[in-house]
Amino acid sequence: MQKNKIPVFSIIVYCLAFLLFIYAVWAVVNTSKYISELIQAGQLMFKGNEFDIVSFHISTYGQYLMFAVLLFMSGWILQKVTGKVDVEVEIEEPAATVVEMPAEE
Repeated sequence: MQKNKIPVFSIIVYCLAFLLFIYAVWAVVNTSKYISELIQAGQLMFKGNEFDIVSFHISTYGQYLMFAVLLFMSGWILQKVTGKVDVEVEIEEPAATVVEMPAEE
């Protein structure tokens, strides 16, 4: 039976992806809150500014969310690729050398 071990690099990549995902969620909450406060205060109208609002959202947290997904996928692919390798090592013993001693007279 073969044990599947998670490579250290995959664990590091998973941790980075998790941190980026947490930051992206925090940015989504704060960006949405900021935009809604601007709309409620009357400083921003949604109609006519849809592109700017979506662009603000994407520029604030879009790249972090994308990097988190890419990092997670690269760690997952690395884990799947290295988990399937079954390595067998054959060790050859060196041939015995015969040393002939000269006959004593």
